[in-house]
Amino acid sequence: MSQKYRVAFVELDNTTTAEEVVTNLSTKLKISPQKAASFLANKPLFAAADKTKCLKQVKLLASLGVQAKLVAIEESAPQTSIQQQKDERVFEALDYITSSLIRIEERLEELEQRLPEQAHEPQEQDSPQWQEEELFNELELDIEPSEKVPARKVQYALGAVLVLLLIVLALAIMYPHWFSLN
Repeated sequence: MSQKYRVAFVELDNTTTAEEVVTNLSTKLKISPQKAASFLANKPLFAAADKTKCLKQVKLLASLGVQAKLVAIEESAPQTSIQQQKDERVFEALDYITSSLIRIEERLEELEQRLPEQAHEPQEQDSPQWQEEELFNELELDIEPSEKVPARKVQYALGAVLVLLLIVLALAIMYPHWFSLN
């Protein structure tokens, strides 16, 4: 990428006054007198351009009685685009974490709704006669009954995961440089 320059005001020639320069600049460049006066107060008059174009602008200003110089401008556009990409990645990660938290919350609600139903089902159901008879004796098949994981332990584990994800989310928001992907 080529280097960009800007024309900066240095001083007026001894033969011209500020009022003459303002009127000459405003008529020659077809700009407002306020903008021409702001150039004399070290505000930019022209947009940043390549070196040859800026040298032509300096020559034009010299013909109008203004001494100007070229000032190199640092290109900050790539840095901002890199920062924007990092910000987008952070927002995508936050969006993913948020959607994951919502799914976990929905899953917890499902489990909460199932638990009371499962506790009341055996008492409320009227089982037919054939279901009451045992078709297989557990001792004959040497099958060990599977231990049920207590529902509270599952809820606590999911709650702990939820809290951990919230802590990671808070740290990512407060200290994004810790989670940069560079």
